[in-house]
Amino acid sequence: MIEIAAAMSMAVSAFNGIKKAVEAGREAEDVVGYFSRFFDAKETIVEASQYNNNAPLVSKLFTGKSVEAQALEITAAKHKTQQLEKELREFLIYSGQGQFYEDMIRERRNIREARIEEARLKAARNKFIMDSFFIGSIIFAIIFVIGLFVSFIVSSKI
Repeated sequence: MIEIAAAMSMAVSAFNGIKKAVEAGREAEDVVGYFSRFFDAKETIVEASQYNNNAPLVSKLFTGKSVEAQALEITAAKHKTQQLEKELREFLIYSGQGQFYEDMIRERRNIREARIEEARLKAARNKFIMDSFFIGSIIFAIIFVIGLFVSFIVSSKI
């Protein structure tokens, strides 16, 4: 599973970096690296949510976390990044750089829609592959055990 705590730490760190740089008089365009890290972290959390929704059967059976713990961790991370993004937007508007933020959000929305669809398809494909492998392994093991059993019966009759 994708590490959500690391993504949250990266988002908070990037948010603080943006805020400090803009407060120091730098333009938002000058701190694109911080913006990139913030939105990369936010995207990681979305990917974790997609992975959780399409997790392979094996990971659902043998994961160390309960369903509730996973849901809580993902939901808390989503809400925290939404709060940080809202604060970031307000901060940029109040510092006179609201147009930069609006242009970036418009472009992000277009790119994000395409990536989310791609991530959903990838997760579904991975789920199918893992489930097929898991079920195939179980079938192979059953056939092997039946073969051993039949071999044992045949060898004991001779």
